[in-house]
Amino acid sequence: MKNILFGIFILSITLSCTKENGKLSGENGKLSGENGKLSGIVTYKDSYGSSNQANVGCEIYAINEAAVKSTQYDNLTMVIGSFQINKSEYSLSIYNTIDPDRIKKLQDNFDTVSDSASKYISGFKQLPAIVRASTNGTGNYTLSLRPGKYFILFVSGSVRSNNIAEFKGNIDSEIVDIKSAGETFLDVNFEKHENIMMMLITRRQLEGC
Repeated sequence: MKNILFGIFILSITLSCTKENGKLSGENGKLSGENGKLSGIVTYKDSYGSSNQANVGCEIYAINEAAVKSTQYDNLTMVIGSFQINKSEYSLSIYNTIDPDRIKKLQDNFDTVSDSASKYISGFKQLPAIVRASTNGTGNYTLSLRPGKYFILFVSGSVRSNNIAEFKGNIDSEIVDIKSAGETFLDVNFEKHENIMMMLITRRQLEGC
């Protein structure tokens, strides 16, 4: 009789532990799958302006790193970084020459770079796993994303440049880590072309000192 009662006691404890562990596992699973939030404000610096203004209608595209790992779009930040360097060097080179032939050659070379960047960005925006958002009247945006590392593409709604890649809006990119049930903040500021030109001229003067 004692053996029977002891066996029932052990079985009861085992079932209780199994139920409790199952409950904890379910809760943890739920937490690990909760979306995180990416929020921020996108602004721009106007020509000769002293303060940043809301970049209304800026488009934001986000995609998990795992979703682009096996595609040609896993180096977004490198492509945009290279484009921006070429853009700066082109602006500075044009400023430093009055030779029509050289200007034409510089323009053709930059058009090739700009066209390549434009096609890359167009393909990136059409990826099936892309999550989209846009800034409101105060430049704020919010995205609900699963946890993980994300490539973020910004296309300005207020700043445009006279090149193939940016005639609809200047571009920028970032990489962020989204945490489960947490909030990540990412602010971006765009400079108008005139401001970029002033920075290039100032940098050139400083380098010559």
